[in-house]
Formats: sequence, structure tokens, C-alpha cells
Amino acid sequence: MSDSPTLEEISPYLVLGQADDSGQPIVETARALHDLIVTFPPQGHYSVRTVEDECGPAIHCAFERKGDADRLALAVGAIEIARYENYRSERAFFLDEKATRTIRRMLERRRAMASA
Repeated sequence: MSDSPTLEEISPYLVLGQADDSGQPIVETARALHDLIVTFPPQGHYSVRTVEDECGPAIHCAFERKGDADRLALAVGAIEIARYENYRSERAFFLDEKATRTIRRMLERRRAMASA
């Protein structure tokens, strides 16, 4: 028997923002999502990256701990999906202009609360 962790034990929890294919840059929204995650603050490792997949541009937020993924998923209204392999859970939300404004407002409120 091996003491090495299984793939299930090391696979991250994914929260994904799927953008439309209108050519709108998502890098700034990815930065805002990262900054929002930092305000929680996360209890484990995480990553935020932009990708181009078969459905168009997207932001992948992968978390070591389920609770961190749960907090972001709740904040952005992400729902369960099953699109990618090797993730312990996958949730997605549509990344349109309204969602981007909501993320920025949440970030501003959380920053204001932290500095008060």
C-alpha cells in the first residue's frame, strides 16, 4: 500500500467563469476575482487563470480546500457542472458585464469593511 495521495485527494475544486465569445478581455475580471478571493481569506492554496477552451474565454479558479471554493461559488452564484475531468467539484457562472460589475462591487464592499 502506498502512502502517496490519490488523484481524488489532490484534485482541486474548480469555480469557473465562462465568458461569452464577444472578444471582451477578461484579464481585469480575473484580477478582480483574485482580489475578491484574498478578502475571504482562503485557508488553502488556490490559483486563478484565464483560459481559452472550446466554449470560449473563461476564468478558472481552482482551490485546494472545498470551503474556499464554496465561498467564491456562493458569492458569484456558480452552479454545479460536470465538464472537466480531474476536479473534485466543478461549478460555473456566466461571466457577462453584469457579473463583472457585481464582482467589482463585492470587492469594493469587502475592502471598505476591512479598512473600517
